[in-house]
This record gives sequence, structure tokens and C-alpha cells, in this order.
Amino acid sequence: MFLKKPLGLAVVLVGVGAVFGQAQAAEVDDRIAELERQIAELKSLVVNNKTSIASNIETLKVQTQDIEEARPMAKGTKFKYGGYVQLDAIASDYSEGKPAAVMDDLFVPSLIPVEPLTGSGDSYTSTNIHAKSSRFYFGTETGTDAGKISSFIELDFILSGQGDERVSNSFSSRIRHAYLKWDYAENKSLLAGQAWSTFFNVGALPDLIDFVGPVGTVFERQPMIRWTSGPLQLAVENQTTRVNMPGGGSLVVDGQLMPDLVARYDAQAGTLNWSIAAIGRQLSYEKRPIASEEVASDETYGYGLSLAGKWNLGRDDLRFMASYGDALGRYMGLNSFNDGYIDANGDIDTIDQWGGFIAYRHYWSDHWRSNISLSASQASNPSLADYDAAGSLAKYYRSMHVNLNYLPTPKLLLGGELLYGVKELEDGRDGDMYRLQFAAKYVF
Repeated sequence: MFLKKPLGLAVVLVGVGAVFGQAQAAEVDDRIAELERQIAELKSLVVNNKTSIASNIETLKVQTQDIEEARPMAKGTKFKYGGYVQLDAIASDYSEGKPAAVMDDLFVPSLIPVEPLTGSGDSYTSTNIHAKSSRFYFGTETGTDAGKISSFIELDFILSGQGDERVSNSFSSRIRHAYLKWDYAENKSLLAGQAWSTFFNVGALPDLIDFVGPVGTVFERQPMIRWTSGPLQLAVENQTTRVNMPGGGSLVVDGQLMPDLVARYDAQAGTLNWSIAAIGRQLSYEKRPIASEEVASDETYGYGLSLAGKWNLGRDDLRFMASYGDALGRYMGLNSFNDGYIDANGDIDTIDQWGGFIAYRHYWSDHWRSNISLSASQASNPSLADYDAAGSLAKYYRSMHVNLNYLPTPKLLLGGELLYGVKELEDGRDGDMYRLQFAAKYVF
């Protein structure tokens, strides 16, 4: 009996174990099946994602190609564009007659009419409205292993020889600036192209509505090669000579071998920014009735010095320039004096000249500001014994500008300016002009 009971118990235990074993096996099979299902789903997702990723990559390639084709500049090059639109309304009164047409657009001191040899001239008045001083520019900047390389081109429409005012006022554009600049190291650069002359401190020019401004300012743009190292600038610039000929009249010659040589140094003392510049020039002329025959020629050398600056007085500022030399000539006042004259022996003689201005800008409020500029220039002309047409040479110029400008927003200007200018010849004849100019200008 005892033996039978253990044997039955063992049989029972074996049966129970078999049941539990079958149950565990079934559970394991279910888990394996679930894992296999999940793995299958993951494989399906991976395949689908690969297809989607490949499709997205192809889409991105197409979009990138479209972007590169539509890009206005090469990759890695920054592009800029700007300028301003300006309308000028100019009313002028001349005491001694009608000037050349260019005076309708801007103030050119040498073109102020003076009284004729026969006596007083008749006064002349005119009104002109134009948009020729509007301008625009393009510029680029590209970073390279050799440094930053930039370019700049600027055009306006002043002094256009094409078009007229009868129907369409369709005037052509002209180059103001066209240069490249290579910044090859910190504060070191090389500029090649047409730009403001190194002899001219543009930052000192008064804030006037007139296109140029004072009679005594240096004002010149021309082709050059300029090297800059910190505050020092050295340049070789395009050469041209304009001389007064015997009996009157003038001759322009660009046959000089030596370019104009310019050195300039910029400095700062507190709120005063100033510069000093020097120029050396070869002046020459030759007369050739036919190209193969030279009947007269000569050459000489001259110099010029210029001190200019801007002194910030809080929000206001004071601007100034003073220049002196015997070869300032075409560099000052839009060529208001020539570079020299041809004497009785056929030699070039230079003429000592000086010029300058002082200008003050005052802010009345955030939206109103005014400028006043006083300027003069003068030449030490030869006597009649040295030059037979000395009496017809310009002796001095004077000018004054006063304006009031309203700026409803910093880039929009509505202003008015009063200009007075006078010119006197060596023989005492003179003439003056008054001008009232209104302008609407938007900088973009």
C-alpha cells in the first residue's frame, strides 16, 4: 500500500509537469512569432525609409541645381545693390549773360558768365527740372585664401551728351566708379580701377544739395592703382594736362609719360578726422599740325598739397579743406584754373593757386538739419609781359551755400538750398549768379 501511493504520486507529478511544459512551449512559440512579426515590420519600414530617403535626396539634388542656376552670383560671393533717386528743381539768375548748358544741371565755377569787353552783359534767368543726378551701384565681395576681393561699379546720368528735353528726356548713363579691391592682409589693400582721387578726402565734402559744392574743393575721379597700408595711401593716377595757349584758349594733352603720383595720410584726434595729401605731376604739351610733325613742345613738373577733415561736434559737424600748389589745376573746383600757361618762348609756366572751404552742419531736430558753406579760390596769374592773354585768366572765385533739409525718415530728404557764386578775371571783369535749388531724394 505504501509502495502504491508513492508510485501514484509520481505519475501525477509527471502528468502535471507535462501539462505545464506544453503550456510554456506554446507561450514561447507565441513570443517567437510576435518577434518575427515585429522584425518583419521593421524590415518593411527600413526598406520604405530607404526608398523615401533616396527620393528625398534626388529631390534635394534637383532643388540645389535649380538654386545654383538661379543664383545671381557665384557661390561664396556676396552681392549688394544701392543708390538713390533724386529730382532737382533749379532756378538760376546770372548777372552777365547765358552760361553753357551744363550749368543748368550743376554748379561749375569756371562757367559763370563775366561782363564782356564791350561793357555790361544782359542778365539771364532759367529754370530746369531734372533727375540726372540719380545713381545706382553694384558691388561684390568674395572671401578667398588670398584675402577678400571686392568690386564696385557706379553709374549716374549727369553730363549726358545724349537725349534732350523736348519729348522723352532720355539721357544716357556714365561711369562714376569702376574698380576692384584686394584686401590681402589686415588693413592692407590694393585698388585698381576708376575711383575718387587719393588726393581728395571725400569725407570732408559738405552736405550740400548741389552736385559738387564749394568752388575751393578738390574734386576728381580717375583711373588709378592705389596701395593702402593702415593710414597711408600711395597711388599712381591717370595724367592729363590743360594749359592756356598764347593769344587765349586752352589745350588738353594726355601724352605725359609720368602718371600723377599721390601720397596721403589719414589720422584721428578725438572726434577730429583729418588727412594730409601731396601730389606730384608732370605737365607737358606739344603742337602737331599733323600726327608725324611736332612744331612745339615742353614739359615741367608741379606739386599740390591738401589738408582736409571733419570734426564731429556732438551731432553737428564742421568740415574743412585747404589746398595750395603750382599744379592744382584740374584737381580743384572742376578745373576752375588751368595747370599752367605757355609763355612767349613756348615754355610751360605753372601758376600758384590756393583754395579752400569751411562748412558747418547743424541738426535742429531728428527730422530737420541745415548746412552753410563758405569757399574761395585764387590764382597768382602772370603779367601781360609774361603772357599776352593774362587779362582773360580767372583770378578768383567765391561761393556760399545755405540749405534746409527735412527728413521724415533717414533715407528720404526734401530740401532747399540757396547758392551764391562769383567769378573775377585778372583784368577786373566779373560776374555773379544766384541759384535756388529744391530736391527730393530717396536713398535705397
